[in-house]
Formats: sequence, structure tokens, C-alpha cells
Amino acid sequence: MLAKLFSYSLLGIDAKPVEVEVDISPASLPRVVLVGMAETAVKESTHRVERALVNCGYSRPIDRVVINLSPAELPKDGASFDLPIALGIIVACGQLARDRLNDFAAVGELALDGKLRPVRGALSMAIAAREQGKRGLLVPVENVPEASVVKGVQIIPVGSLTEAVGFLCGDLEIEPAKFSWDSAVAAFGKYDVDYSDVKGQESAKRAVTVAAAGTHHLLML
Repeated sequence: MLAKLFSYSLLGIDAKPVEVEVDISPASLPRVVLVGMAETAVKESTHRVERALVNCGYSRPIDRVVINLSPAELPKDGASFDLPIALGIIVACGQLARDRLNDFAAVGELALDGKLRPVRGALSMAIAAREQGKRGLLVPVENVPEASVVKGVQIIPVGSLTEAVGFLCGDLEIEPAKFSWDSAVAAFGKYDVDYSDVKGQESAKRAVTVAAAGTHHLLML
């Protein structure tokens, strides 16, 4: 069977959509092939995913598994593809219906016991999911405060592979995360140090002040 679902890859500070395709076909010997210009961290994901599947109680395919990360010319780095690859294998094995896969994208690094670890660039990935027209994005719980800033897309907090499967098959209802600016300001609006503590560097401090006043981005080298 062939399974398709979406994830995202960081390119600089932007997140680009990546279609994760998983195909399982009969073979004399089990083999997993990952293609699509994947860096080392992504290639290593096949070992993490395999043990996470087994330790969560899902069947591990004993046939030939081909995982394609499209578009092929886009470099893929990081461990954020663990969750979508695992979900794709479960769907391709017939252990999960694909009804919700078109509505939700997924990112997350898997531990060997199936727990989800945070990933880099959750904010950019949430923006990309909204621009792509996705209903929601499944993210590790630790990434929820960052990703939930983006309006117009549901941020679904999941703590493990089992929770993600339960949500996608409709057996587990997870409320989308809600973001509150008041709570964020109360939690993160105070700092132990201030630019007034910096001696000298007047040009740099002036640039930072202007950028903050105009809510502009700033890259300091």
C-alpha cells in the first residue's frame, strides 16, 4: 500500500512543505530505503522509527519499505520527519485509516519508546501549514507555546506516537492549543538583564531599539 502525508523542512528561517510517501511491497528480505536528498539525521530516523513502532505495539513491516521525501531537490535536515514517517508506515501497513491525513500535517522527533521530542522551527512550520491550507498541525507538547502563536491553523499537542495515531483515527480527541498574549507577556515579558546594562555598543543598541519599535526583524553579525 502507498501512504501520503505532509510535513515541513526548514530552509533558513522558512519552512517548506514536504510530502512524505511510504510504499510497502513484498520482498524476499526486509529492507528500508529512504530517498529524497535526506541528510544524516533524517536517514538515521529509520532506526528510531522502527524501534518506536515495535515498542508502541504496532507491527513492523517485514517487506520492502520505500520512503520518499518530496520534492527531491529540497535538502531535508533534522529529526522532525520521525513522526510523519512512522505514521506513513502505520497507514501503509493498514493499521491506520487515512481519512484525516489530508487535513493534518505532522512534525516531531521520536524517542525509542514512542515519546515525542521537540523540534526546531515549529513557528515557521505552523505558518507554512496555514499557508498550505492545512486544518491543523501535530506538534510535540514542548513546541506548543511557539507554534500556537500562529492563528488560522489548529495546533494539536501530542506527547507520543500512540497519541498521534489515536487522534488521527478519531479514537482520541485532543483540543487544539489556545494562545493567550496576556499569559505570554506575563511569563516571558520580564528579563533579568536589559540593554541598558550594556556598556558602549551605541550603534548596535540603537539598531535594536529601532527594530523593536517598528516590529522589524533584525540579523546581527
